[in-house]
Amino acid sequence: MGDRRYDVIVIGGGTMGTAAAWELGKRGISALLLEQFSIPHDKGAHGGFTRIIRHAYSESPDYVPLVQRADNLWQELEAATGEQILVRCGGLELAAPGFTHASSARATAIQHRLPHEWLTPAEVRQRWPQVRVPDDWSALYSADAGFVQTEPAIRGMAAEARRLGVEVREHEAVLGWDAGKDGCVVRTAGETYRADRLVITAGAWSGPLVAQLGGRVEVLRKVLYWLEVERPERYAPDQFPVFISDSGDGAIYGFPVFGRPGLKIADHSGGDATTADTVDRAVQAGEEASVVRLAQRLFDGVTGRVLETAVCLYAMSPDGHFIVDRLPGNDKVVVGAGFSGHGFKFATAVGEHLVDLVIDPGATPLPILSFDRLAAATA
Repeated sequence: MGDRRYDVIVIGGGTMGTAAAWELGKRGISALLLEQFSIPHDKGAHGGFTRIIRHAYSESPDYVPLVQRADNLWQELEAATGEQILVRCGGLELAAPGFTHASSARATAIQHRLPHEWLTPAEVRQRWPQVRVPDDWSALYSADAGFVQTEPAIRGMAAEARRLGVEVREHEAVLGWDAGKDGCVVRTAGETYRADRLVITAGAWSGPLVAQLGGRVEVLRKVLYWLEVERPERYAPDQFPVFISDSGDGAIYGFPVFGRPGLKIADHSGGDATTADTVDRAVQAGEEASVVRLAQRLFDGVTGRVLETAVCLYAMSPDGHFIVDRLPGNDKVVVGAGFSGHGFKFATAVGEHLVDLVIDPGATPLPILSFDRLAAATA
């Protein structure tokens, strides 16, 4: 097995690695995907079962074409696998006075002519009586927002990659790699693999694998909570949208009751610095205080009782934007890293972009995702 040479090896079979493998399979490229755990797993960034997808992107309007392409590819994956991956329940973006998330999302929607509604708090309360948004808050609603189911998504991309001829090897950790003029070598405990080119999408493990990411990717521990609500049917996807709230309580976001009991909620801001191998996966009493406070302020019937928790990892870049580019000084290696807690929705399009960069010398990285912008920021 170790004597076989591939066109491309992908290190890391999490969100972005499985997306890249699927794209390699669609293009008929000889490829190997290596993952140290199972596919999917609960050790990295994609744990917690659901991730928001939204198009009026407050972080930057530059992301809109990428998420639109990703949305089309998620639909393609649904058609290929026969599994539901996207759930469109609409999305509310809320902001307290002095906070800009909702207005930034509105500006993006206007720039890209995306369908949206700029609602008064009274209109929000009338449409969703369980939502108690204060009178001085701002609110944007997007009907085409919703969430992606992470496990069917990753499982489906890996299955399609296999079906299309990509070799997928689980429970095989990469110990090291080299890339020179004769190609790339990847070493695991039992094998040595060779390829013309390499894609590294190792999530929270990227820093130790890629020296050029040193100091550019910080790993944060994040906790997801499922909170008890008194009338769960009021929070089902056909009654309640995904939401993001920007206020003094944090950048807190959440989901309808779906697939397990409770209103899923988490804080995008904050988080303790950690590493992928030393993270504390035990959740302590009291960590939920800010999300419970926000949930009880905004939503009717939230008891404050935590039904379930999960710990996931954010691999943060310095500016919160992704790194999807060729490795400086070595065009045989492409890196996808620093997805900063908002990358999942883009995975299918990121996989496509990674493959463009690794097989097409003429392909260029998106400026907002390039290594160059990080170098410019620190110059």
